[in-house]
Amino acid sequence: MMKNISLWLLLMFSSGSVAHAAINCSNPTGGVERLICTSSRASVSQEDLAFSYNLAMRRGVDMKLLQQSQTDWYNDVLGQCNNVTCIVEAMSERSAEIENMDGRSDK
Repeated sequence: MMKNISLWLLLMFSSGSVAHAAINCSNPTGGVERLICTSSRASVSQEDLAFSYNLAMRRGVDMKLLQQSQTDWYNDVLGQCNNVTCIVEAMSERSAEIENMDGRSDK
């Protein structure tokens, strides 16, 4: 079993808040976490997603929008997965969504 891995990049710190807690693979709390912790495919996908999220922050994507959309996605999409294929596909699609988010616009 893999050691501690962080889901969503230790995770999405902004103004002292965290969008989601890191996954503790020594004590996963749910089915999705267990699947990520026991599957190299899923853990690589979560690392790719974290990388996309980090790049979006560097591009200046609005943090509130990014965090809210990530929370919604986690609850509405990833949380519904019950197998590795679903997790990998969901994370791949989410990475693409994040990569297509615009940077901060002039207000």
